[in-house]
Amino acid sequence: MPLPKQKVKQGECPYCKGKGYHQPLLGGTETCYQCAGSGSDKTEKTG
Repeated sequence: MPLPKQKVKQGECPYCKGKGYHQPLLGGTETCYQCAGSGSDKTEKTG
């Protein structure tokens, strides 16, 4: 059964959905490696 698609707001990190962390299957929490915990999308161009 496929996972339901979740929408990501503009400017949010698509990996952690703007939280800055994720929860591994083994438990606990880890800082998101993509946004380094900021929750914002670093690939978005600023300026």
